[in-house]
Amino acid sequence: MNSKRILLVVDDKLLLKLYEEKIEENGFAVSAARDMGKAAQILAEKKPDLVLLDVVFQEGNPMEFMQALRADPANGQLPVLILPHLLGQMANEATQAGATRAILPGPSPIASIVDAIRGSLGMPGLGASADRQIFKPDDFWVEAIFANAMDSINRMRHCLPGIAELPPELPALHDLWNLAHAFAQKTALLPYKPFAQIAGSLDMLLNDLNQTPDQLNPSTIRTVGQALDFLAAISKPECLARLTDPASASLLVVDDEDGARQFITSALQLAGLKNECAESPARAIEKLNKSPMNLIFLDVGLPEMNGFELCTKVRAIEQYKNTPIVFLTGMATFHNKAKASLSGGNDFVGKPFNLPELGVKALMWLCRGQLAMV
Repeated sequence: MNSKRILLVVDDKLLLKLYEEKIEENGFAVSAARDMGKAAQILAEKKPDLVLLDVVFQEGNPMEFMQALRADPANGQLPVLILPHLLGQMANEATQAGATRAILPGPSPIASIVDAIRGSLGMPGLGASADRQIFKPDDFWVEAIFANAMDSINRMRHCLPGIAELPPELPALHDLWNLAHAFAQKTALLPYKPFAQIAGSLDMLLNDLNQTPDQLNPSTIRTVGQALDFLAAISKPECLARLTDPASASLLVVDDEDGARQFITSALQLAGLKNECAESPARAIEKLNKSPMNLIFLDVGLPEMNGFELCTKVRAIEQYKNTPIVFLTGMATFHNKAKASLSGGNDFVGKPFNLPELGVKALMWLCRGQLAMV
């Protein structure tokens, strides 16, 4: 072991132990903390050579911790790295608060972390050795993550009544995000990309809702609940092994408004998906007959015929009898929900859209389609 000491600050107990073990296996001493108070104590007593920090905690503000750290001249050059995640806005805030940089997500989060530590301490990078088994969770940790999954999901479910209150309970919303963020980081360590993509998109959605709680509405709350139910249903290796990369799927967005099509396309790109667009029912039918689609987003208020009528026509095409169809509507009334179901639709998203919500919805229905859960 070399003499370099890492201060590791992570709220989730399982993640903290896993990261600690893997970093120590790569030759570093680790001092671990689950909160800002303990981290500040270790910083003063142990004088670490590098700080490795998460951005979401149940208690304490990591941005304030970094600002206090940088206020001490003795820590002016201390490398502070942010653990890999998909929250771009949080990464920007962290660097503004004093972080040296955020570690970019990669195929192996542990290898990305170790490589970043080595580079920040002036040591050679991992290079081709990043694919070695030492950078992957062993069977013990994979089993631990799966064993912990249902408990994590149930704890998230317990937060839903609080966020559905009027006004919503903001502590419940923050607790939900904290749990979802840790869950996303744990799924990123598993060899099941679709599982990690759904969990990561849910993390982004809850980050967005914590930043702007006024976007909590029946549509977003319903989507969060659906995502938790679906994650619970598929959180078994034998089920996840049947899923393929959603990035290879083809999606069709049918909306007559240019702005809406652009917004939805941006949301899908954020989730790592690609799509085609159609501005009219006739153009939609043309595209569906030309190329197979795995998921269809369908606006209700279309010219020529409404979305419900177009959905009925799509269901009459043999290859689209079971393709997931999600309605886009600003009129999520009981009457419209009934019409959506009767015309063959599977789900709906309420307008105005929430960018990450569309990504969660798309990933979930693509995977449901693969598993014949439509």
